[in-house]
Amino acid sequence: MFRTSNVARTLMVALMASASVSVAHAQSADRAGVTQFPAESFARSQPTTALDMVKLLPGFRLVDGDADLRGYAGAGGNILIDGRRPSSKQDALEEVLKRIPARGVDHIELIRSGGAGFDMQGHAVIANVVRNRIGALSGRVSAEGALFRHDYQGYRVGGEMTYGVGDKVLDLAGAIYTEIDDEHGFGLRNRYDRNGAPIRVATYGQPEGDNVKELSGSYQQGLAGGTVRINGLLKNTDMFANIDDHVTAPTAFEASGTERVKTRAREAGLQYTRPLGARSQVELIGIHRTTGVDGTDRSFSPGGEDTTRELSDASETILRGVFRRQGQLVSIEAGVEGALNVLDSHSALEEEGINIPLPAANVRVEEKRAELFLTTTWQVASTLTVEAGGRYETSRLTQSGDSSLTKALAFVKPRMLARWSPSTSNELRFLVEREVGQLDFGDFISSPSLTSGTVTAGNKDLEPDSLWRAELAWEHRFGEGSVVLTARHEAISNVVDRVPVFVPGGVFDAVGNIGNGTRDEAQIDLNLPLDRLGVKGVTVQANGVVRRSRVTDPATGERRRISGDLPVEGKVSVTHDLPAQHLRWGVNYVLAEEEISYKIDEIEVDRLPDRVDLFVEYKPTPQWTLRAFAKNVTNSAVTRVRDRYTGLRGTAPINYVERRELNSGPYFGLSVQRTFGK
Repeated sequence: MFRTSNVARTLMVALMASASVSVAHAQSADRAGVTQFPAESFARSQPTTALDMVKLLPGFRLVDGDADLRGYAGAGGNILIDGRRPSSKQDALEEVLKRIPARGVDHIELIRSGGAGFDMQGHAVIANVVRNRIGALSGRVSAEGALFRHDYQGYRVGGEMTYGVGDKVLDLAGAIYTEIDDEHGFGLRNRYDRNGAPIRVATYGQPEGDNVKELSGSYQQGLAGGTVRINGLLKNTDMFANIDDHVTAPTAFEASGTERVKTRAREAGLQYTRPLGARSQVELIGIHRTTGVDGTDRSFSPGGEDTTRELSDASETILRGVFRRQGQLVSIEAGVEGALNVLDSHSALEEEGINIPLPAANVRVEEKRAELFLTTTWQVASTLTVEAGGRYETSRLTQSGDSSLTKALAFVKPRMLARWSPSTSNELRFLVEREVGQLDFGDFISSPSLTSGTVTAGNKDLEPDSLWRAELAWEHRFGEGSVVLTARHEAISNVVDRVPVFVPGGVFDAVGNIGNGTRDEAQIDLNLPLDRLGVKGVTVQANGVVRRSRVTDPATGERRRISGDLPVEGKVSVTHDLPAQHLRWGVNYVLAEEEISYKIDEIEVDRLPDRVDLFVEYKPTPQWTLRAFAKNVTNSAVTRVRDRYTGLRGTAPINYVERRELNSGPYFGLSVQRTFGK
């Protein structure tokens, strides 16, 4: 799977040498399917945050939530904080875990069964980070700075605090930062004819980044025999891109452009959990969030000025109720969820002062959705557990504006997961489920791009894709390490890809359905401490996926991969902990990736090369952490190649090939963190 076969052989030898070790420091909890890891069991690796600890859990791979997924079910990742999902859908799980100092963690629970009384959200394994019982104020403050080429700087200043008295707990977090997109930068953007002769030569710059301000908080306390929690989030993101196109041939000229997008996100939530007897529990959740986007792109060239504008307001309101009951042999989770989603969007394109009509430029989309769900967990034997259930989803979409449409959808989504544990160090998992995708409201609306010179049309006829998935996984735990091998097959209906949309003004590229397809994946997740091989304090972690998808191209009739599917993904991290010197250092290697989009009149290929990042961390005291890092030390450029056709792909010849190479260059930074309290 990885390119260095010698490294792979070394890892396998180490794996075999460690296979006989029992799980160190782990304790089986009273609940079936739960393994508890006390905070001291992570001391060997000198963790700074809860994220560092979670990454060391054997057999666990962090899966982030999807804030763009409408509704609550399935949108959460595989992390719980004190037995509950993080307060906000907007927060990335890595950021949530970074806010929790390692000193503030009492223990972490690795949960392998819904019978333990937790909402698994469809994940085979979840982790519950349990914080210390709070008796006073605790938290952290941090600052970070990074230097890029061409006088660009990234920085972050933030802080988090937790204050608790009895059952009352207040959490606050805030940050102000600038992130530079290291997949953009400076380089070239040339064009060649179909024979490879250059027809346009240019140096090109497109640095991008985000200026962000965010504030979040939650408060919980006991109420009427249960626990109530309220939370809120404010986040302002100002995206910027500055474009400089210096053409030297065939005719020299200068062109420039700017991209500015302001996004304003607001979220408020309420959660109430109450036990009903010794084994039952009811949970009520309400969430309301809004997102406003105001974007303007401008390009300036000798031919004049072009402008695109985007203005949208989106809102989501969710109400959810869940009942859980834990039995000795059978546990049940049942509930209902309702959601109202609205998107009101307007887009415009102006070329040299003239408005260009766009299909579906002004659209309002509204969705009313309800879902019923039931999951049962049956402890068939001490070594065999079966989870079975299903979801029934019904929704009604209404579109108005430039085009009108009413669409009713209903789906049944069954799921079955069987776990067999022939020994304490081995587990086999077999999963069969049906999954139905969500329609992206943005695909109903036209989106012009001055940077690429293309228009993606809205498509009101888009249908959600659906698939049947079969998955077999083997997990082997050894000492403090683990290896998980997974094979997965998906049979997909109504594959969402690219199709032509014909309107009176012409034909446009759009997101649409292109028929049935398949996807096969083989995955490995490795967590390998090397202490027993005499390399004390060194841990190797590796994740890799080999993927093969197939669908019939509607333009050519040939079989190809599904747009956006990566054939190979891989990452290897090596960390070395030196507790006596209060030092920790590491290197991360990311395998090259290639993503292809098959549009109606072009094939676009994005290639991210191999990449290496380094860091070294020093802790002069338990409260202070200094971290120096170097990223993209391989000085890797990101390449985009576009084969542009004179008309519809499959019937028209290639017009030209455009090659763009952008590189932010290596960049270096330093962060300082100070924790306080327990």
